[in-house]
Amino acid sequence: MNFGKDRFIKDVKFTIKRFAMFAMGDQVIVGVSGGPDSVALLHVLYKLQNEFDISLHVAHLNHMLRGEIADEEARYVKDFAKRLGLSCTIESIDVRDYAFKKSISTELAARDLRYDFYMRTAIREGASKVALGHHAGDQAETVLLRLIRGTGLTGLRGIPAVRPLNTTRNITIVRPLIELVPSKILTYCNETGLKYYIDASNINPDYSRNRIRHELIPRLEQDYNPKVIEALVNTAELIQKDEDYMIRKTKEKFKKVVEFKSSCNVVIKTAALNKQHVAIQRRIIRQAVLYLTGKLDDFQFIHVESILKLAASGKTGSVISLPEELRGRLEYGRIIIERTDRIKPQTCPVFEYKLKIPGKTEIPEACTIIEANVLSILNAPGLPDLLESIVFTGNDEAYFDMDIIDEDLTVRNRRPGDRLSPLGMKGHKKLKDIFIDGKIPRNIRDCVPVIVWRGKILWVAGICMDGFAKLTPATQRVLHLRTTRRYRSCDQ
Repeated sequence: MNFGKDRFIKDVKFTIKRFAMFAMGDQVIVGVSGGPDSVALLHVLYKLQNEFDISLHVAHLNHMLRGEIADEEARYVKDFAKRLGLSCTIESIDVRDYAFKKSISTELAARDLRYDFYMRTAIREGASKVALGHHAGDQAETVLLRLIRGTGLTGLRGIPAVRPLNTTRNITIVRPLIELVPSKILTYCNETGLKYYIDASNINPDYSRNRIRHELIPRLEQDYNPKVIEALVNTAELIQKDEDYMIRKTKEKFKKVVEFKSSCNVVIKTAALNKQHVAIQRRIIRQAVLYLTGKLDDFQFIHVESILKLAASGKTGSVISLPEELRGRLEYGRIIIERTDRIKPQTCPVFEYKLKIPGKTEIPEACTIIEANVLSILNAPGLPDLLESIVFTGNDEAYFDMDIIDEDLTVRNRRPGDRLSPLGMKGHKKLKDIFIDGKIPRNIRDCVPVIVWRGKILWVAGICMDGFAKLTPATQRVLHLRTTRRYRSCDQ
């Protein structure tokens, strides 16, 4: 009988060392519900505390969902901690009331409140680790549940053995039982004479996870693979390693494609984004959302794809709504993902500046800089076919024939009655109609720079250019204009 108990302790020690869960002197909060997993966890950590030089503090949250039984569990956990000579924190929170107020499921409410309780307890006790009783069975269930619902690699990596709970406070969650199957945990409890409670909600078939635990996994073990739990745990670990690599690569690319970020928006250069593999593109979008909201719970595949489609459209002014009070919009070759609850209405007073040629003209009212250069085709024999390469320019730049116009150019915002003859079209069109047809939001129309030569509009920056001074095979000198946006932080 002792063989099983000793083997269990040895396996837990192996997992702790493998994932470097503890450092000498760590204060550890042990989450104990009263079920077999958490009771076994507390007992084995109590046995190992001197070997790892850690101190333990027990934490139990009564969810107030099961009446007297829940109260009895709380009393048992308190008494168990006392018998082990450990300090203990017990709280009671009405989970149903919280779920109703937040309009979320009871299961999600319980999870949120539980982790908040662990974090508060860890802060109060000066603990750096929170040990929880998730095991290999939980890991297998999580992988299957996410696979059935639909997920990517991030979801299939399952439950991490170690993950941050609060990076600011340097508090980490550790799961010493994550590699042990449920049967070994129950055997340990029985061999050591540990009392535990079975939560009736854990066998309720109304919950998908319970049906996977009590129906699907036993069927898979019986008909397909008796060690399916271990197989799924191994798969999750393999994916975790691949995912860790992809996360590092995404962070590297994120720095390169993001032009600006603040607590209210992330600005991504579409040209740089589109050069990345689609797997990296999707991860960059998710990383931007995570940066703004701190979570990805409601941000699904369809939302990522809608942003990538927006980036590929090239239509300045296009806007899409996203979960978590976010929206995405395209502006002059930039995808802007922003929090609608923090952005301020954009206003732009009347402005007009003489364009510096060559040089940079700053337009503070529109947070824009326009850079102008003059290129001579005759004096640039090494320049690869300039006229052909111009076809592939982005929305934030334009080229004009300097043999037709001179340097008497100004940049201003729109004026009543503005008209132009868009390149490729016959006749004239009102600028107002161009904004409408291009679905340019009303609140940014006054901020769009308009390049004018002696009263004639040449370019509506980022939107369209007039055909008056377009390049031709006879062009000798070329005016190159490029716009660059500066992005305000939330408090500007």
